[in-house]
Amino acid sequence: MTIPSFETIQSYLTIFTAVTGALLAALWISLVIWAFRDMRARSRDPFAQLLAALVVAALPVVGIIIYLILRPRETLAEAYERALEEEALLQEIEERPRCPGCSRTTESNWLLCPYCHTRLKKACQDCNSLLELQWNICPFCGNHHIDPYQAEAGGGTAVPTNGNITPPLQESETTT
Repeated sequence: MTIPSFETIQSYLTIFTAVTGALLAALWISLVIWAFRDMRARSRDPFAQLLAALVVAALPVVGIIIYLILRPRETLAEAYERALEEEALLQEIEERPRCPGCSRTTESNWLLCPYCHTRLKKACQDCNSLLELQWNICPFCGNHHIDPYQAEAGGGTAVPTNGNITPPLQESETTT
């Protein structure tokens, strides 16, 4: 077995060092590019994008660790999707009216709940528009109405008959 010469060992070490250096340089450049692209996906601020790339470029090993610790948790796409999901949930909650009696989903044009027969709305006597139960004035025709189910007992209560309400008699009508 022959012992390689010093020049042969030196040439192999030079080749090995050059290949290792090239691989480390390629890894370093790719980490700088990756940090810039990753920060671009996580922030719209061009200064933050450039700063992330410079930290990784200036501090080859420590810079990537610092960047991984300080980078935002979610990407812009993830934040957008989360915001869309929250908006859809809020819109779904707000749009679906529920029956106060049985908590089932109701339609906005129902007078009564078909499941538990709870009164949901009342109809205007003049324009037949649907009114909320607590409204005393119709927002569509402007007429003031007394709810027959909540009329005061002191001034002659009105009793509903077939949806028609008989107003209490005034003193001028009773004397004639």
